[in-house]
Amino acid sequence: VSSNYDLMNDLMSFGFHRLWKETIFNFISPNENESFLDLAGGSGDVSRLIKKKFPPNKCVLVDNNKKMIYEAKKKLRTYKVDYVLASAENLPFKSESFDNVIVSFGLRNFSNIDLSLIEIYRCLKKNGKFICLEFSDINGKLLKFMLNKYYDIIPKLGKIIAKNELAYKYLIESIRSFPNQMELSKKLKMVNFKDIECYDLFDGIASIHIGKKTL
Repeated sequence: VSSNYDLMNDLMSFGFHRLWKETIFNFISPNENESFLDLAGGSGDVSRLIKKKFPPNKCVLVDNNKKMIYEAKKKLRTYKVDYVLASAENLPFKSESFDNVIVSFGLRNFSNIDLSLIEIYRCLKKNGKFICLEFSDINGKLLKFMLNKYYDIIPKLGKIIAKNELAYKYLIESIRSFPNQMELSKKLKMVNFKDIECYDLFDGIASIHIGKKTL
């Protein structure tokens, strides 16, 4: 689905995913020497925002899909970004390598979320920050009902536009089975993240979790 990835994201979220990704940076004020890991970076939306907002800062995009990295390289050809093909459960970096780790709509796709969080924690420097943007549990009953009806349509869009209904059926299943705001906060706490914060976007359609490594 890599070649139609951005188009499908725009259709599925009515373009709001771009606004939500921008919102991540309301919680980041890095120094020039700070580094970023864009984990599950996909086609490079977050890495592009990092380099536009903080040009001097180092940015490494990691994804476990060669075709997605290819799409990211095309999109970010005018920016200095490093690319690494790797899985979140086994990151090829030394401990305490990054000041900031961002995962945007990727955590729910990791084969082992708990192990991935341990790896993220390991790769963060002391006082480093983990920011996770992900679909979450909607607060309002009416909106939840309407969105569930819409989710039933998305695999059909995937079949027409991306020629892959199964991939988008999986995507919806991953959203529905993903831990809610409180459950994900507990997972972060279990890994030893501190000062955990959670911010709902659009009544919980998505949420931003933030955790710090203080040790």
